[in-house]
Formats: sequence, C-alpha cells, structure tokens
Amino acid sequence: MTEYSVKKDNDLVELTLLGDERAFEELVRRHEYRVKATAYKVTGNSYSAEDASQDAFVSAWVNLDRLADPSRFGSWICAIAKNHAKDLVIHYKNAVPDISFDLLENTRLEGDDENTPADLLGLSDYTRDLESEKLHTAVEALSEKIREAVKLHYFEDLSISEIAARLSLPAGTVKWRLSEGRRLLRKEYGVMEKTYNENESLVERVMRQVEELKLWALKNDKSGFAEDYEKVLANVEALAESTEKQHALADVLVRGYWWLPGKKNDELLARIKAAAEAGHNDDVMQSVVAYEGDKYYGQKKIDFFLNTEIPYLEEKKFIKSLGYTYFWLAHEYVEIGQFESAIENFRRVLDLLTPADVYYANALAAIKAEEKILSAESRKNIAYDATGEVYRRIGNRLYFWQQPGYSNRRSDDTTAIFWFPSLCDGIIFDDDLKLGETITASDKNNRLTYKENGVTVDTPVGRFESCQIWVFEGNKYGVTYVETAFCPGVGIVKQRSVRYDVDQEWALSAYTVKGGDGLVPFAAGNRWEYIPLHENEFTVTDTNSTYEVTSYENGRVVLSHCSISENIKYKDTWAAQTVRARREYVGENDKAVSVEDALCRAEELAKTKRQKVHTAVANNVMRRIFATAPEANPDYTEKGKWNFFEVEALEYNDNYVKFGEDTRTYAFEWKEMWYLRRDGLPVFYNFLYDVLYDWTDDLIWSEEWVPGYRFEKDSQKAGYAVHVTFEVLEDEDITIGLGEFKNCRHILLHVDGLKGTGYSYRGGYMNYWYAPGVGIVKFTRKFKPEHDFVCTWELTDYRGTGEGYFPVGDGFFRRYEPLGLVNGWHGSVEYTFDEDESGMVVFRNALGTQDRANYEADLIERERQKKEKEEKEKQENKK
Repeated sequence: MTEYSVKKDNDLVELTLLGDERAFEELVRRHEYRVKATAYKVTGNSYSAEDASQDAFVSAWVNLDRLADPSRFGSWICAIAKNHAKDLVIHYKNAVPDISFDLLENTRLEGDDENTPADLLGLSDYTRDLESEKLHTAVEALSEKIREAVKLHYFEDLSISEIAARLSLPAGTVKWRLSEGRRLLRKEYGVMEKTYNENESLVERVMRQVEELKLWALKNDKSGFAEDYEKVLANVEALAESTEKQHALADVLVRGYWWLPGKKNDELLARIKAAAEAGHNDDVMQSVVAYEGDKYYGQKKIDFFLNTEIPYLEEKKFIKSLGYTYFWLAHEYVEIGQFESAIENFRRVLDLLTPADVYYANALAAIKAEEKILSAESRKNIAYDATGEVYRRIGNRLYFWQQPGYSNRRSDDTTAIFWFPSLCDGIIFDDDLKLGETITASDKNNRLTYKENGVTVDTPVGRFESCQIWVFEGNKYGVTYVETAFCPGVGIVKQRSVRYDVDQEWALSAYTVKGGDGLVPFAAGNRWEYIPLHENEFTVTDTNSTYEVTSYENGRVVLSHCSISENIKYKDTWAAQTVRARREYVGENDKAVSVEDALCRAEELAKTKRQKVHTAVANNVMRRIFATAPEANPDYTEKGKWNFFEVEALEYNDNYVKFGEDTRTYAFEWKEMWYLRRDGLPVFYNFLYDVLYDWTDDLIWSEEWVPGYRFEKDSQKAGYAVHVTFEVLEDEDITIGLGEFKNCRHILLHVDGLKGTGYSYRGGYMNYWYAPGVGIVKFTRKFKPEHDFVCTWELTDYRGTGEGYFPVGDGFFRRYEPLGLVNGWHGSVEYTFDEDESGMVVFRNALGTQDRANYEADLIERERQKKEKEEKEKQENKK
C-alpha cells in the first residue's frame, strides 16, 4: 500500500492537475482493468482493447481539467475508452476489410477463466471468417505443433487446460503455441503486432507514439497521417515541461511541416527550431538548417553558412548539424567549380562525424567523386552519384530510410541499386514473405513480389547458386520495373531496372563480405562493386558503382555509395548525337556551350518520321537557347528565361487521354525566372497539360469529367504536401481570339500548399475550358480567388480535330499564348503529336523570353533595389 492507494479518485485527480504524475499512475492502476473490459466489449480483441485503453488514459490525462466531477473519473475514463475502441474498430475495418470486427459481448477477458476458450490475444475478431479459405490456408501453413494447438482451441473450442490434457503438455506450453500462432496469423492478415507495454510510464508511451509517427516516412500514401499527427502532437504538448518533451515536439512538428498541406510557413519553422534547440534535437536541426539555407544561392549561401549557421551550430554544440552544414557548404563550392575547397570541407565532415552518421558516408563518396573530377580532362565527360544511404531492419523486413547526396546524372540514369527495390513503402525484402507472395504498397499502385528461389545467376565475378528473385512493379519516381537477384550471404548480385523507359542491367563485379548473414549481409567494411552489363546506347563509357558499409548497429545500416561514369566518346547515331546535345549544352558555371555540330549531325542521321519530327522540335528549342544566351550570342535581341523541350508518351482510348512514361532521356531546359516582377509571371505558367496530369493520376481528359463530378485528395509534389480539389462545372460558351467555342467543358482545379516553393507554378486556382472536337482552348490561373492578378492562356493556333473533348491524332498541333504580356515579354507553348507503330508521343516546345532592352533595364533596376536594401540594413544595424 502506498500513500496514493488510500486516496479517493477526486483527490488523485486534483493532485494530477497540480503536476503529480504518481497520482495519475495510481488512477491508471486502479481503473485499468475496468477500462480494458469496456474497450474489449467493443473490439472483442484484447490487443486492440489494450491499445484503446492506452489511448483513453492519454486522452484523459490531456483533458483532465475538463472533468466537471472528479469523483466520477472511473465512468468518465470508461466512456473515453469506449469511443477510442469504436474508432479503432473503424480504422481496422478500413485497413483490413476482410477481417470481421463483430462485437462479442459475452467473451471474457484474459484471466477470467482459463477453461473458457476466449481469445487471449486477438483472434476473436476472426470468428465469422473461421471457415474462410484464406484463414484455413494460413492455419495449414503453420508448423505442425502450433497448427494443432490453434485448431483445437479455435476450431474445436477446447480450453487451454483441455488442450494441455489431450496433448500431455504443460498449460504454459499451450499458451505459448497459441500466442505464436496468433502472431503468425495476425501477420498473415497484415495486422500490426501489439507494442503496448502495461508497465510503461506515461512519458514513455508518448515517446513511443512519436517513434511510431516517424514510420509514416515509409508509406507511399500519407492518407491518415494528419489524424495521427494531431493526436500525437496533443499528447506531446500535454507533457510536463522537459528537454525530452521539446526533443519529441521538434520530431513531431517537422513531420507536419513535411507532409501536411499548408504547414510550410516561417512561424512553424521558427517553432520547430526553438523546440529543436530546447530539446537538443540534432536530427531536426539539420532540417531547419536546410530550410534556412534554401533561401540563398551561390556565394550568398556560402556566406550564410560561414557567417551565420556554422557559428550558431558551434555555439549550441549541434555536431551532426554542423557536419551536415559543412557537407552542403562543400557542395556549394562544387557548384561554382572550386573543387579543392569542396574536398577540404568534405574532409571536415569526416573529422566531425562518426561512420554511423549518413553524412560521414556521404562525404566519403563525395571526396571520391570530386577527386575523380580533378583528375579528368573534362568535367563534362564525368557523370557521378555521391550519396550516403541508411537502411533499417524493422522486424523481418529491410527498409530504405534515408539517402542524402547529390549527382550530376540525369534522373533516368541513376545507379541506385540498393534504393530501386525499396519503392513499395520502403520495403527491400521481407524474410517472412513466402515464395510467390506479393506486398502491395499503401498507395495500392506499387507491388513487391518474392518471385523465384533457387536461381543460378552468372556475373563477372562468378556464378551464384540458390539466389532469390524479388520484383518491384508499379510507377514510383518514374521507376516501373525492378528485378533484383539476391544471393544469401553475398547480397545483390544482379539487377534490372526500367526508369523513364530506360532499361538498365547491373551485375556484381567485385565484393568483400567481412561479416553478417541473410539476403544482404551487413557489417562495417562490407563492399560491393557493380558494372553495367549492356553496352551504352549512346556512348562508349567506363562505369563503376561502389557501395560500402561504414556502420551497422542495432539493425541500422549506413552505406557510402559512389558511382562514376566516364564517357570516352559518343556514337555516330541519331540517338547518340541527340543525347550528346542534351548533355553538353550546359558548360562550366552553368553557361551555354555550343552544340551546333551535334544538332546538325542529328538532322543528317534522322531517318524515320518520328526522328525527324523530334529533331525539328528539339533543335528549334536548343537553337533558341543559344540565340537568347548572352555568353553564346553577344548580339542577342531577346534574353532566354523559361524554355523547355520534353517528349512524353500518350495513352488514349474512348474513355480517357493520359500521359504515360516521361521519356526524360531527351528532355532539356533553360530557365532563369527567379526574382520575377509581376509582368513576367504569365510566362511562368506554361505547364498547361503538366499541371493536369500531376494531380489527376496522369489524366488530361476523362469521360467521367461531366458537370457535377468532383474529388478531393491529399498528395505530394517533390516532398511538398498539398491538397487537391478537382471539380467539373457547367458547360459554357467561350470566346477567344480564334473565335467562339460552344458548350465548353469547364474544370476547376485547386492545388493548395505550393505557394512559396519552387513548384508554385503548379499550384493555385486553375480553370480549364475544353471545346468539343478541339480540346483545351483556354486556361486561367491565380493563387487565391480574391486576387486581382490572373494569368490567362488561350489557344492561338491548332491543327487536327476529332470526336470528344480532347481529340488526338498523328500530326495534331496546339499552340497557346498568354494574354496581356508587357515589358518585352514573349511566351508560348506548343504541343506536337506524333504517332507511329510504337504509339503516340507529344513533343512540348515552351518559350519564355524577354526583349534585351527590357531585360537589361530590369537588371539595372534590380541592382538599384539591392543597393537600396543593403543601405537600409546598414542604417538599421547602426541603430
């Protein structure tokens, strides 16, 4: 007996409100059994009942000051538990619809009567599905001894003591077999294992909830995160003030900043920084440093790191964040061509951090890459990736966790051999998955399958027996197919990947395994080298990709990855010369470099209709880039600001028109639209089709889009959380420069969450009008309905008409221009359609330029404003 056990509920409530946590612990101990029983009546599942009970006590503690009559704490907490249990039942019904959660009012709790065949740890919710083929198949797959106990208990209704007597076993053995059987069956149905520990303190429970919130990083689909976020945030905020609380608060807030629409703002970032500082959360402080640094470019960013961030981090002793900052300071030196300074700062990272830090691994890779650059005849002949990578074992699964770094490769040529298999909710493999089984990602669009076993794989380093083949299928970051061969005890020995229609195959060329086991053995010093198996389509290339484990502790793997490709020469083919122009038109310090010889050679080598159309559009854009670049053409009359060439596959039938795979192999651009005044903004919004398919699952037209059709969803763009609203309004007659178009389909698209980001041009309030037989004839865009500034684009030329609201056909052409351009601005976007035996593609030619006189006048005005601002700041500092 303690001093608290003799007190009444109302006294314990009052003591808790005064900050005495031990008083609340007595309330939990006193009412825990009754609360669990209440929750159990709703869930019929003691695991779920415990989870609901835990949530109920946390909610009660947070809202204790709202309890009008402290003496009625018991009935109040039970009512809360009942509501949480109902919410839990609804959650699992939505998550796992094939599992029944019927209410079992007469089922007893564990410990009531061991002769009652009640579900001890969570199988009662399967009662009505016991005869289902799926459940029986799962039971039959259990080991013989566990299967026997499960069948006797759940199919024949024998109690634990009856099973023990029949099998001549101790009751404890029977309980263990049933517990293990339930664990395996729950996994089979995809239900999370219980993590609740009844001996946890309140603070420990909340901290565990914070760690569980972090696991949302693994999910492709973040639907439901907002609810978890608000709940955990409330629980953390209600804790007594401490360093631990502030540490957890920073963890929670930064994830809301990342994943919730509309959360990115300076006020929240300041709050995150304050919590990270108070709780000395070094991991979150790295994110703060990143966001603060993103406000600057070039030398200004270097100065900010050196004069502001580094002194602050040194003073506050944020060592990991300091290493992070030196890494990205080094990268800024890379960007301006000061490679010796870059390597010097990468080495500072190694001095500050340990091999268990991902930026230590990243710095190792970066040093290797930049030293190669220094020794090469020409930097433009070197393509490389330099990353640090973190993978984690959680249960029997290996997950991708983190991959910072940088690259000068194209996104369709990334050598991410360890990352590619992880695009199904971060899962690389699952040791418990059976041959032929598939894991479906939370977004329902991506799958990982354990496809084959016992396969023999030949590689440049030798033959490997008994390999497993795992296959990813779907569409994530342009990756549609990945087939990975794992050899137990060795690791990945071969991989084929398809990204943006580029098909690559890599094989192990050398390896060192100093320790570890499993499909991929991990130990510090383990190393794998890979080379491409197929000859490069465009160049004669020397390529090597290396992964090395710098640390492996408690299931957390840190890898250093450096992949370097050196182009020896380009082949004399149409494809190779077209790619050569695309790769070489940007030189040192981001200056335009003439590739006219490659353009001319591509024109000579173009033979097919597709190649000729491609070359005509692409060369038009490329030559415009050089004609409008002062360094390439001192006599320029227009300054290039926002020019793009893209080619994308188009899928269409009677029901929809949509974009397929983005073939970025040939895409290129020239953009200098930063620091725009309002008069140049309309040119910024020339992504007419792109904005549509960004937010409509790749669609640019669907027959479902009839007046009254509507949807809302949360989505992501380049890591930014947004909310999308799509609505089809009543048909309208539209008059534009080309004339009147009758019965146009009017679509409203609202994308909220991108304002102030690098993708702001793909957000806001947008309206599309589709004319029958023609397609999109008018587009408008603004950030808010009440804003007076509206960007309007209209169809100004077209070839090809047909049936429906978005007809397509070989040779179709559409040109759009913005209205009301002033101050020397010019803008347009052209879409050229081409179809051959391989299908339909669309070539995009986007133009954005400004007359030279206006451009140079703007430069003078900008410099004047800059000096005025600097002088004002000096005067304020003197005060």
